[in-house]
Formats: sequence, C-alpha cells, structure tokens
Amino acid sequence: MTREEIVIKLTPIAQTMLKDSTLVISDDLSAANVPTWTSLSFMMLLTEIENQFGFKFKMMEILRLQNMGAIIDTIAEHVEKNI
Repeated sequence: MTREEIVIKLTPIAQTMLKDSTLVISDDLSAANVPTWTSLSFMMLLTEIENQFGFKFKMMEILRLQNMGAIIDTIAEHVEKNI
C-alpha cells in the first residue's frame, strides 16, 4: 500500500474521529493546528486506525505519534510487515 493509498483510506477516518469533514491530511497536521484533536479523539483515532488497517500500535509507537506524518509512516511500516 502506497503512502497515497494510506492517506486516501485515512482521510475519512480522521475526519470522523476529529469531527471535521473538511480536514485535509498533511504530514504536519497535529493537535497544534486541529482544535478538535484532543487526547480522547486521538485515542479514538488510533483505535479506528487499528480496526481499519488490521494491526495494533505498540506503546512506544504511540509515544512517537506527534503528527499525521508520523501516523502515516507507522501505518506504512505495519502494512508492509503484513504483506
């Protein structure tokens, strides 16, 4: 799965979990620039990503997820492992 395919699949998930139907995924998207990105919505986002992409984040990975770019990179790593 390419990075672009991940973004396409991730966009509606993020829009739903962060309650913003106009949200455009970019690497620098983070809690600093999304008002609805709270600790609770972040955990809900990660849970839905796990469900949709079929893997579980490790605790150390979660600690490094500071922006959407890091989330996309981590998804790509897990997807590649499962091929």
